Amino acid sequence: MTTAPQALTTRTLAARRHRFAAYLIDGLICFVAVSPVYPLFEDVEVSDESVLISYLNPYAGNPNWPIEVAITVLLAAYFWVQHALWGQTLGKRLCRLKVVSSATGEPPSLRHAGIRALIYPVMMSVPYIGILLNLVDMLWIFGDSKRRCLHDVIAKTVVVDLSGSNRKGLGGSGFLFGLGVVIALFAALVLISVLVAL
Repeated sequence: MTTAPQALTTRTLAARRHRFAAYLIDGLICFVAVSPVYPLFEDVEVSDESVLISYLNPYAGNPNWPIEVAITVLLAAYFWVQHALWGQTLGKRLCRLKVVSSATGEPPSLRHAGIRALIYPVMMSVPYIGILLNLVDMLWIFGDSKRRCLHDVIAKTVVVDLSGSNRKGLGGSGFLFGLGVVIALFAALVLISVLVAL
């Protein structure tokens, strides 16, 4: 039986709420980054049925699928490169979290960071059950003793809290700062949307 590396046993596992805050920050960053591309989709007729089908089978009958694949590749690269280099995305950095290898306690290798970054888009693109697979991935964190999502289990990673026991209440200043950034980015996005609509 193998034991956890010393570097990993001294670290505190990231709280689920902090991981969720980092997920929101990264999601908002990615949304803002790709939002200039959305006008390219304006010429496509959209009906309620086509929206449902696009969620269930993302690339079927979609004339803009090459653009969506390119966006998916860029967003996967956002996570892959940052996790491989630093073990942190911008959202994780703001929330004082870090992805580490469950074997070494160091940032994941290029290979494991790549696997971790590709799991979400691959799951979401599986026709008809992609949303269900993504839900299983996210909910896995509640059944795993190391608070890992399914993508962490597959990529052999774990998310740790860099501030350890210094967090207080809802997550300390790092969490509150991250939440403030999310709110500020959301407010800026709403303001830009209103200005563009005028």
